[in-house]
Amino acid sequence: MTTKLLKLANIDPSTLDERCVILSEGCPTCIPGETSFTTQVVRLNSEKEDAPPMSAVAN
Repeated sequence: MTTKLLKLANIDPSTLDERCVILSEGCPTCIPGETSFTTQVVRLNSEKEDAPPMSAVAN
């Protein structure tokens, strides 16, 4: 489904890497009957070489 959303948004999946986050307000599977979804790709900055990795906690 992700590849389909990217293609509909004219985003080439081959240009994305592990720093990319894909945001969409929905998809055809979760909102049946809807045909238009806002989709964005955000590329996060790479970590600095000197910086130690940061841990994250999710609740």
